[in-house]
Amino acid sequence: MTSKFSDSLMPQPSGRKPRVALMGEFSAGKSTLCNILLGRSPLPMRVTATRLPPVLMTYGAPGAAVVDMQGLRSEVPLSDLDSVSFDDTRYIHVMMEADTLALCDLIDMPGISDPNMPRNMWETVVGEADHVVWCTHATQAWRQSEAAIWDALRSRTRYENLLLITQYDKLRSPRDQDRVMKRIRKETEGLFAEVFPVSLLEALNAEEDVNVWATSGVAAFCEHLIEILMRSAPDMPAPEEDPTGTDEVFAGIERAASMSAEEESAAETPQNSSDDGVVRPRRVRMNARRANQRRAERQVWSGAAE
Repeated sequence: MTSKFSDSLMPQPSGRKPRVALMGEFSAGKSTLCNILLGRSPLPMRVTATRLPPVLMTYGAPGAAVVDMQGLRSEVPLSDLDSVSFDDTRYIHVMMEADTLALCDLIDMPGISDPNMPRNMWETVVGEADHVVWCTHATQAWRQSEAAIWDALRSRTRYENLLLITQYDKLRSPRDQDRVMKRIRKETEGLFAEVFPVSLLEALNAEEDVNVWATSGVAAFCEHLIEILMRSAPDMPAPEEDPTGTDEVFAGIERAASMSAEEESAAETPQNSSDDGVVRPRRVRMNARRANQRRAERQVWSGAAE
């Protein structure tokens, strides 16, 4: 019997790199986080501002391809991605040479509040991610729609997941920040490996200011993410093929609040990027050779422990 997940986003070779899905509602900061992780915007600015299907980013010579609902792959220039049909495209595959992608693949998901998101798009992506970084906006953190969807999704991930409380600087007083953190930690206890309050725009604008990079909270998050990826790579098990729980995901999506197209575009538009697409600071660096060396060291120590 053919599983509905047998035709996954990409082939699942033995020893593949772990995959990290960036998820959350619109305006939660997924695009900004992606820019920080990669050191540049993976897509041209005018393309990123459009409503896109999932974007899979892997390490390789720069290029892009569109995969339709039948699994047919078509190479396309990055500049033409603004014409991609949301309804007819399963996902967009973008290849680029970025330090983070030497260690993992990234999946940038559409905002969960989109009422027009096709069911089969979620069917394709659910179960693909080994780790999820969920972004929730500090001023309305962890809404019921988010909790409902995550309750259905989290059992389908296989390793540690992280929760980012983004735009934490919007909470003006330490009292407000403390109140939000206590509430979120209580409501998400046991649901995430760790919760990080972050100010993504502060990190994006930090340039070479190490103190700003640290106080933004992004430094601690990146260090934790890298440690998680190093523990889970390179021998990842094959993904689960049991589709149980998919209906709960869509029930949660239907309960999510909808947004206008204008709000969606404004929320997902990258900020503070230069004309060449470079976004600074590029502080998320992981040399592939160093990563392989650390994996080998862990294998040696694991063998010694046995």
